[in-house]
Amino acid sequence: MAETHVELTLEELARRLMDGERDFSSTRLAPGSDLGSTDRYAELLDYLRGQDLRATPVIGERADWRGIRAPSLYLQSARLAGAELTGADLRGADLRRSDLTGATLAGADLSEATLIGSRLMNAVLQEAVMRETDVYEANLTNSVLRGADLSRAFLLRLSLRGADLTDATLSGADLYRADLRGAIGLGRARDLGTARFHQTVVTPAERELIEATIRSRRLFDVRDE
Repeated sequence: MAETHVELTLEELARRLMDGERDFSSTRLAPGSDLGSTDRYAELLDYLRGQDLRATPVIGERADWRGIRAPSLYLQSARLAGAELTGADLRGADLRRSDLTGATLAGADLSEATLIGSRLMNAVLQEAVMRETDVYEANLTNSVLRGADLSRAFLLRLSLRGADLTDATLSGADLYRADLRGAIGLGRARDLGTARFHQTVVTPAERELIEATIRSRRLFDVRDE
């Protein structure tokens, strides 16, 4: 049976949030809704920063907010499992400790966003832009990162077990203590040899693949004097 969504306007969302409402499960915003351009966006952000969102998290489970534009959104500890956020603009957003299990963020822009300690198991992040995104100690087990841009992302101490990294860009990404066991498409990840590996958790086969990629890098342009 198809999911039934309750239609919601941006103005209603902002007003109800500031009135203390927290449960927006199964709501739908018009695709491409620009929350960042609403008159009360700055006021909303100030309000949210002053709330204890760990105790009273915003709930948007199974919400359809595809294409929402909300740069710098402050939504720590949000419960967004199964949410539809395809193409969302969440640049610089603070979503630390949020639950995005099974959420769809295909093509979303999460550049410089904070996802520290967030749950992204089985999330779809195909073609997502995650340049310089901080994903420290997050759980991306079995997530789909095909074609995602993870350039200079902070992927420290997180789980990428079983994640699909086919054609993902890892230029300068920091994988300190990251768990890559069982990652799919690692050999097709772009700029794998430029990523930082230190105490990264891998299987022998993955170590061999990564070391071979690093050895194959062209580090010098050797010329006769």
